[in-house]
Amino acid sequence: MAVNIRIIAVAFLLFVEQLAAQDFHFVNSFQSPQLLNPAATGSSSAKRTQVTSLYRGQWDNIGHQKAYQGAAIFADLRFCLQNSRKSYYALGVGVQRDFSTLGGLAHSAGMLTAAYHQHLGQNRFLSAGVNLGGIGFGVEPGTLKFDAQYQNGQFDPSRSNGEEFLRESFVQGDVGAGLQFYNNQAGWSLGASWQHLNKPLYSLFDEQNRLGIGMVLFGTYTLRRTDYSDHQWQIRGLYRRQSFLGSNSLQWQSLLGTFFQLKTQNQLRWSAGAYARVTSTSTRVMSLNALIPAIQLSSEEYSVQLSYDIDLARTRTRFTGGVELLFSATFGQADRCIVCARF
Repeated sequence: MAVNIRIIAVAFLLFVEQLAAQDFHFVNSFQSPQLLNPAATGSSSAKRTQVTSLYRGQWDNIGHQKAYQGAAIFADLRFCLQNSRKSYYALGVGVQRDFSTLGGLAHSAGMLTAAYHQHLGQNRFLSAGVNLGGIGFGVEPGTLKFDAQYQNGQFDPSRSNGEEFLRESFVQGDVGAGLQFYNNQAGWSLGASWQHLNKPLYSLFDEQNRLGIGMVLFGTYTLRRTDYSDHQWQIRGLYRRQSFLGSNSLQWQSLLGTFFQLKTQNQLRWSAGAYARVTSTSTRVMSLNALIPAIQLSSEEYSVQLSYDIDLARTRTRFTGGVELLFSATFGQADRCIVCARF
């Protein structure tokens, strides 16, 4: 029987009726620190204020309204403590939206973040942060074509689609928290965050279908010959688990990457490298999912990064991979509490 490709766009919706809820954007590899860990709010800015925007879409269909794509923007502002030379706190705000016009499919999120950064000496900091916000999800079933609406190979829109949606959209509150230990001058960091602490509802079918408490672990380590070297290497790693308990506790992904940076005479920094993404699957303990080359140009005022997912576990769709473009800019004063990142 012929099946319209639009049904592929909502395959997630159809099997969550039997499984526990899961993040719709779980496979994305957004690199905005606030999205990974609220404790990172304010820690990566060379000046007092930072604004970061990013776009993600299918490489062979960039900007096409029917392609699944996403965009986000985040901003943070730090405040030095008067009774401390380097300790500070930071506030942030962010919005994110993943969408496709096929079926009106859309995931949205908004958050306010706050973090306190305690200076421990020798440019080392320990930070703790929280995020408060909401998530929303929606679909337009009337624009989709389901198997149950075909008869003798012909599509009949008057036939029932066979799905019993309790709702076509929802908005839920969302809470998260995190910790981070880092040294921007030396170029290393360790962090952990916990997402969906309030287990928000995430289903169009079942009132009891909720997101589990997820976890993100990440770290960076920089290798260089001397403090004044014009080139260096950095190792970056990330591990994200969908939930501690339940059927999606088996869902996880991990990124491990190596990057080389060259600093030019005009203080620009060029970086190039690649991530390998490993994920869990239903048939294997783990699988190499994608290779993600990336390039970055940065200074104390701005940063531009472009990456591309080379899909190593290709699906049956025609899409070949995803492109991600990130731009960030910093504004304001370089206050006494700011320690500029070396990478």
